Amino acid sequence: MTLSIKQKLIISLMVAVLAASILVGSISQWIARDLVKENMEQLQLPSLLKQIGNQVDREASVMLSVAHGIASNPDILAWSAAGADSSGERRLIAYLNDIVNFNDLTVASFVDRKTTKYWNQDGFLRVLKNDEFDGWFFAYRDSGTPISLSLYNEPGQGYRLFANFQQTAGRGMSGVAKSVDELLDIINAVKIAQTGFVYLVDGEGTIIAHPDTSLLGKSKLSAISGTDASRSLLQQRDFAMATSEVNSDNVLFASTYVEKSGWYVVAQVPEQELYASLNAGSRQIILWSIAIAGLFALLGIWLASSLTKPIESLADIFQQLGKGQGDLRSRIDVPEQKETARLVEGFNSFIDHLHSTIASVAKTSQALKASAKEVASQSQQNERSTRSQRDQTIQAATALTEMGSTVTEVAQSATYAAQNANRATESSQEGRLFTQKAVHAISNLSTQVESVSEVIQSLDEHTAAIGGILDTIRSISEQTNLLALNAAIEAARAGDHGRGFSVVADEVRTLAQRAAVATDEIQIKIDKFQLDSKTAVSQMQDSKAQTKEVVGATDDIDKLLQKIAEEIVLINDVNTQVATATEQQATVVEDISRSINEISSSSDETLNATHVLVGVSEKLDELANELAQEVSQFKL
Repeated sequence: MTLSIKQKLIISLMVAVLAASILVGSISQWIARDLVKENMEQLQLPSLLKQIGNQVDREASVMLSVAHGIASNPDILAWSAAGADSSGERRLIAYLNDIVNFNDLTVASFVDRKTTKYWNQDGFLRVLKNDEFDGWFFAYRDSGTPISLSLYNEPGQGYRLFANFQQTAGRGMSGVAKSVDELLDIINAVKIAQTGFVYLVDGEGTIIAHPDTSLLGKSKLSAISGTDASRSLLQQRDFAMATSEVNSDNVLFASTYVEKSGWYVVAQVPEQELYASLNAGSRQIILWSIAIAGLFALLGIWLASSLTKPIESLADIFQQLGKGQGDLRSRIDVPEQKETARLVEGFNSFIDHLHSTIASVAKTSQALKASAKEVASQSQQNERSTRSQRDQTIQAATALTEMGSTVTEVAQSATYAAQNANRATESSQEGRLFTQKAVHAISNLSTQVESVSEVIQSLDEHTAAIGGILDTIRSISEQTNLLALNAAIEAARAGDHGRGFSVVADEVRTLAQRAAVATDEIQIKIDKFQLDSKTAVSQMQDSKAQTKEVVGATDDIDKLLQKIAEEIVLINDVNTQVATATEQQATVVEDISRSINEISSSSDETLNATHVLVGVSEKLDELANELAQEVSQFKL
């Protein structure tokens, strides 16, 4: 269906007004949404989370400061090191009670890291043992971490926040605790939009404080926001954002990292609540756009009627003119209406110009016909040249494709060589590590050998001293033998009166001789032992010297491995450079190949265009003839 000018004017005006209204409204809505989003993401949410994070940080800092003061108290440390007497214990308990009352805590404790004795404000509790109940203490003590913050659900008392501090190089350790109610009060006091809220999670994403207390210490952030959003939020940044779907609604999550405690403050708010006011504004904009479009539709109908009325009158005149069988000498009388008069005057001027133009066209149609024949001839020549160029381009593209494949293979080989060099570097580093361990072990062995040598040397000296003692015993034995012999002689002189004494003297002499024999045997064994000791000392010295040689050789191996590693690094750098350069060449070759292919395609297109041009030239000649025939129909 063909529309009239009046209908086109009305429709065009309505479409223009409606499109302008929709466009302005959409742009306004888009700008407003961006401003709201920017304000929320860069100002409101970061400021709110930072404020809550500072409050949480202050709570944690105060508790850690109190724990630090208890664990580092010199009086408590001196009392515990001295044996922890009862009078000092009473002072400690009173001190812990004062801290609990002053800081509104539920627990304040002190633990001696060496004796594992455990006190709190209620008194001495027990000596901690590495079992299921007290295992946390030993794990924390051995971790070497000065501070620790944790959430603990104690039966009958609910969840409590514990802050611990320990002297990693001393004996003091302290822990303080308070109810999480204060943290819950902080986060429950915050509302974002209609239903948005905030909560706390630790570094692993476990919920520490949440308006829903059933989630404390059990649920993970990933269970609420999803794994991807949780990973984005737990990045130890001042501010992070993520969007996830919760219960079929798009929910905005934001987090800030609390450095002192290692926790995160997380905000959760449905996106639709952030833009609720904008959505209401969008509906108002739509209603106003419809109303304005209706108003301008009425205006367009009136305006179109006013504009088309003179044109309809003029159309009747044109129909009368069209019946003149191409007589360009005909003219229209000028009417009285101003607008229509200008249109008729313009038409008469147009007919005058058309008359002169048709006359000129008649003159140039013959020249056009001759030019068309010349263009057709030249187009056929261009077609032959383009066909030859296309064939040569295809050959060059094929050669470059083969070259690109070769360059790619070289790049892959260089990359593989670089990877092997990396693995060789890692192996040499592992060899250096094993060599250094061997040097350390051999050095320890050398020290032990030297220690054993000193022990054997000392044993040899003691054995020599025993030899001196044996000489004394041997001398005493000889003197005893002489005395026994003299006694036997005197007993013989005494006759019967000295017979009993003679028997005793013989026994004494026999014992002296046996003692001398035993002393000689001991001397022989001592001499043999001294000889073995000296041999052992000599062998120990040889072992020590050999150990030093092994250490020196191992150091040489370590230096050699270091040099090998450095050479491998150089080889790796060269391989990397070769791979990079080859990849760049491959890219260049690929670009050239692509360009040649494009040239080939362009040549095909040019060939086709030239072929078409030949046909067009022939068609142009036909049109020139037709144009001459058409021009001949006008009366000039």
